[in-house]
Amino acid sequence: MEYMKEKKKIIQNIGRNLIKFIFCLLFLNIVFNLKKQILNDQNNLMISIIIPTYNREKFIANAIKSCLSQTYEYIEIIIIDDFSTDNTKKVIEKIKDKRIKYIKLLNHKGASYSRNIGIKKAKGNYISFLDSDDAFLPEKLENQLNNLIIKKSDLDFCKVIRISGDHKEVFPNETQVNIIRTGNILDELLTNGNFISTQTILVKKLYIEKYLFDEDMPRLQDYELLIRMLPSIKISFTDQILVNSYLKPDSISNSRQKIIKAAKLLLKKKYSLNLEQKKNFTEFLNKILYANT
Repeated sequence: MEYMKEKKKIIQNIGRNLIKFIFCLLFLNIVFNLKKQILNDQNNLMISIIIPTYNREKFIANAIKSCLSQTYEYIEIIIIDDFSTDNTKKVIEKIKDKRIKYIKLLNHKGASYSRNIGIKKAKGNYISFLDSDDAFLPEKLENQLNNLIIKKSDLDFCKVIRISGDHKEVFPNETQVNIIRTGNILDELLTNGNFISTQTILVKKLYIEKYLFDEDMPRLQDYELLIRMLPSIKISFTDQILVNSYLKPDSISNSRQKIIKAAKLLLKKKYSLNLEQKKNFTEFLNKILYANT
């Protein structure tokens, strides 16, 4: 009799322990799936910041720190070193953050090639660009992503303040902002030139990896890309200054020869434009050529 009672007690204990074990497994499975879901959500909303750099040891740290100071934390920073010959690599290595990924090219290829490499390596569903001598303001990514989601757009751009010594200028200016509000962005770009610089863009990777930058363009790469992209995507505008851009003496923007070559290349390209747009675009490019010859 005592034996049977003891046996029954052992079986009951085994049963209770088995139930506890099953509940533990179920709980761990729920926790695992929850963590997996959170990770997936984070990856879905991750922003990949692509920074091409070439001999910018004096400025690259400030650019990186402006990314790490973002109020939006689900980021990766992909730095494409375009075969720098200065101490750029050493400066980057001093900044310890697992979100930084450094790639050094074996030859000097140019900013467009470097950006395209970054796009292909990016894990985020959203792409942002930063030149290595410029800086993001802290709420840049958060505000733009919120606006992009609310507006259900594919590309969002913001204002930038361009700084050259004591001179400061905001782009787009108020006249351009009024045009943006009418929705005639592409027409304005074709008629009067670009006011959407690369640093101000937040775009879905789905689209940017489809178009990529034209690596043959010595300048106006962002302008050329936008002309190809805009007819096929929805664009939104965050009406805030969220980028500081610093014009340096050796900046590509100062090269007359490169802008002449870029304008000539644009004249040869074929885009999906109506007759009025083609006319305005050709006139604008000819103005560039006449002004620089």
